[in-house]
Amino acid sequence: MRFVMKAQVAVVDDHPLFRQGLVVTLRGEADLEVVGEAGSAAEALELANHVALDVVVVDLLMPKISGISLTSQLFEIQPRCRVLGLSVINEPGLIADMLRAHACGFALKTQPPTEIIDAIRQVLGGLCYLPPGVSRDAIDMELAGTGLHPFLRLTRREREVFELVIRGFSNDEVAIRLSITRRTAETHRQRITNKLSTHSVAQMQRIAALHGVW
Repeated sequence: MRFVMKAQVAVVDDHPLFRQGLVVTLRGEADLEVVGEAGSAAEALELANHVALDVVVVDLLMPKISGISLTSQLFEIQPRCRVLGLSVINEPGLIADMLRAHACGFALKTQPPTEIIDAIRQVLGGLCYLPPGVSRDAIDMELAGTGLHPFLRLTRREREVFELVIRGFSNDEVAIRLSITRRTAETHRQRITNKLSTHSVAQMQRIAALHGVW
């Protein structure tokens, strides 16, 4: 009987149902072996310090330490390990940040499990996977840019307004707390919206979670 070496896979996602569902799916693949799963970046780093990994599927948005930061740290621990980023968000800037952090590809949680498994195999094979519908040109433009996510280019005052807005404060309440006029609060909020290309508080909250401030 011929012995076939399986690729060592780990899944990192803070949503238990999604993580466990993906693990169950992966365990049905003959060429892949799930050797660990983690619900946080801290758990993932502990795993990486003790288990040799071929590929890690990393959720982009996690509390405390984002998937982007985790990917950079995984690269330092195991530079030969490949990372496949995963999220419900397909914003080119965030995908570019993930690739810049040494991820080898990016998939969407909304894709069928078969496509996510194919993405894992592609990054294992040395390819850079991106999901259908995501503009490679847009990501290439982001990669050729400053290297900073727009959130990191907010001014100090914009950051203060941002943190109050994601906590549910109105423009009037922001103005009172920061001792500024309502008009100034509205202006700061509009600038934040323009810089981050956001259309709702929920989107701002997701970006805040990504950068560990929510």
